[in-house]
Amino acid sequence: MKKIFNLLLAGAILLFAASCQEDEPAPQPAPDLVQVANAAGLTTLLAAVEAVPGLAPTLLNAQAITVFAPTNDAFANALTAFEASNLGELVEKLGGVENLEIVLGFHVVPAVAFAADLNATNSFTTVSGQALTVARNGNVVTVTDANGDVANVVAADVAIANGVVHVIDRVLLPEIDLPQEPAPNLVDAATGAGLTTLLAAVTAVDGLAGTLLGLDEITVFAPTNDAFAAALEAFNAANLEQLVARIGGIDNLETVLGFHVVPAVAFSSDLQASNTFTTVAGQELTVNVSGSAVTVTDATGNTVNVVAADVVIENGVVHVIDGVLLPELNIPNVVEAATAAELTILLEAVTAAGLGSALLEADEITVFAPTNEAFGNLLAALEVSSLEELIDELGAEAVIKVLQFHVVPATAFSFDLAEGAQQVPTLAGENLTVTRSGNSVTVTDAAGTTYNVVAADVVISNGVVHVIDGVVLPTLD
Repeated sequence: MKKIFNLLLAGAILLFAASCQEDEPAPQPAPDLVQVANAAGLTTLLAAVEAVPGLAPTLLNAQAITVFAPTNDAFANALTAFEASNLGELVEKLGGVENLEIVLGFHVVPAVAFAADLNATNSFTTVSGQALTVARNGNVVTVTDANGDVANVVAADVAIANGVVHVIDRVLLPEIDLPQEPAPNLVDAATGAGLTTLLAAVTAVDGLAGTLLGLDEITVFAPTNDAFAAALEAFNAANLEQLVARIGGIDNLETVLGFHVVPAVAFSSDLQASNTFTTVAGQELTVNVSGSAVTVTDATGNTVNVVAADVVIENGVVHVIDGVLLPELNIPNVVEAATAAELTILLEAVTAAGLGSALLEADEITVFAPTNEAFGNLLAALEVSSLEELIDELGAEAVIKVLQFHVVPATAFSFDLAEGAQQVPTLAGENLTVTRSGNSVTVTDAAGTTYNVVAADVVISNGVVHVIDGVVLPTLD
């Protein structure tokens, strides 16, 4: 009987044990990477993984992985750093989906490494093929990327089906060829640098901006606004328009600006101790380097400093300088200017009177130069038909005095004149009345006859010429 009891007890124990085992829940499998990321709210990471075709299955099917998973805030900071407003723009800034795959692969190690498995310093080769540095100091784990930037592990040892996830507070960047932002063109670069006077000068020369933008290679020595202000002061000009007048007009402005441009690319690192460049103006410019200082010397021997070097533009480079460079300028003498303006009767009269040398050799002169039509009107008024008859009618001395009455022994551009009427001395020893009203200038002779300046501010080597529409007459005996 005892033997039967023992057998029944043993059977009851076995049945009890079996019933207890049926009540215990079966062990649950660890979640996969996608499930963990969803549970942790790593929605931007999931969106990034989904943006790379085939990446999610690759990670889910890998035998063993350790994932350093950036938070949404980490991705938000990356968007800010790359000046992107959303993930799509970030992918574009990174250089496309291929580079995004490299970045994401840089967050994955093809092995399992829980925090407890880490040494003080660890180097892991990632799925992207680049090494990642992981450091552990007590309970603190950090990850350093290819740029030397450090991310902190904010949640460690989240087990997944094929490894472990460590949540980090930064997006890790590998070595990657990021797309280069297109370099600005010369006009955009000058605008960004605030070189407004240079831009105004370039714009004043018809077609110059297009020419410079169209050159294959250029190096521009670009004067600052202060440099132009100093040039205005040196030429006694109140504005760019007056400066253009004093240097001889738009053609000479184009020469000046072209003298600041070399048709080749020369970064500061390309320069020797002494360099000579032929400019777009066809004249040579000297550039010297001493240590970190770069200077530029113009045709007059004036030296200026490069104050900001190596500003990259789409077809070359800009070096900002603290002075305006001056080339040799083509400024005619009074005879050449009169010839160009076709003032043939004036030239004949000056030659007949023997005044050519006096005008050419004078230190400073302002010439009020009558047109051929003006001389024609005088001949008609005196009822003579030629210059020779005029000389016979008035006498040689009188004609000389008439011509001298058109010449002031000083330089006076139209904008140098005071508003209103003023008496100016002439070579004839008699004052001429010159009146300025806004942009209009008139001259009044001894008889009270008034004529108009029809072309002002023609620069000559020793002064300026104003073309007038009448012959002014002094007091004649």
